[in-house]
Amino acid sequence: MPKTKILNLRIDPELKKAARKLADKEDRSLSNWVTRLIQHEVDKAARRKS
Repeated sequence: MPKTKILNLRIDPELKKAARKLADKEDRSLSNWVTRLIQHEVDKAARRKS
């Protein structure tokens, strides 16, 4: 079984372009950058529950 799963989503082209620039500044792929953002929000929500 693969370690990761694919998440397909639609995004405005200009938003994707801006996100890619931010990911590039951190030397990350867009996929990794988005994954880190999601993880950050999940962690933040978990802390609020505690």
